[in-house]
Amino acid sequence: MKIKISICALFVSLCLQVYGQSTQQVVHELMEKSGSTSLFKQLDNLLYSKLEEKRSSFKNDEDFKTFVALMKTGINSMDAEKYFVDYFELKTNEDSLKKVIALYNEPLMIEMTLLEVSTNDPSQQQDQQSFFEGLKKNPPSQTRIQQLVLLNNELGTSELLSKMFTNMALSMAKGFNSVQPAENQVPLNELKEKIQSTFNSDFSIMMTNQIIALSMYTYKSVDDSKLNEYIKVWQSPVGKYFVKNTYNALDYSFSKMFEQLGSSMKIFDKSK
Repeated sequence: MKIKISICALFVSLCLQVYGQSTQQVVHELMEKSGSTSLFKQLDNLLYSKLEEKRSSFKNDEDFKTFVALMKTGINSMDAEKYFVDYFELKTNEDSLKKVIALYNEPLMIEMTLLEVSTNDPSQQQDQQSFFEGLKKNPPSQTRIQQLVLLNNELGTSELLSKMFTNMALSMAKGFNSVQPAENQVPLNELKEKIQSTFNSDFSIMMTNQIIALSMYTYKSVDDSKLNEYIKVWQSPVGKYFVKNTYNALDYSFSKMFEQLGSSMKIFDKSK
């Protein structure tokens, strides 16, 4: 009997491992199809360029180098992608993800994904600037603006990004707070109030305006009828499922990194 139980336990264990590996493979396939993988690859370069912009705000070069080292360790494409995959493995099921993959194999989605990925390529910065300059003389039609507002609403991009930025800031504050002496720690409800007051309704409006503007550039070559078809994709159950889990995965990934980063920032605490 003991031998049979051991064999059964081994069999179950092997089956679970195969299922887990299969799910990870499906997640990575979906990331490739949806363009998520290429976006993660761009994260490091984006971070480094933003860090360089902060150099002048440091009193000495040594502090700046220390800050950069911490940021690169805490926020990087490898960890971001790992946590993103972890979330999908834990919170989604393989059958649903395969439906999303099938959706991304459609010609319309292949075309739109290529446009979205290319928009985030740093080499497109000059072209974007020229495009936005041109909008002053040739503004988009009211129909196109309404389409992009609807697309943003269906994707929930501005709302979810606002939430994600709020959670990242809160996670970082919690991480920093956790390494302070007990008498210096700020109650969690106070931290939340301070962070939420920073990311208020004005921030959400600004975020929405930026997203609509970027969408004008991204879909500039897409006609109205095709853009309407694309909007319908995100109104479908499969589309909504993917959007929900993608943003939850990003929120999980960046919140986790920023909390760890916050706890590392104690070396800059001058109150000790």
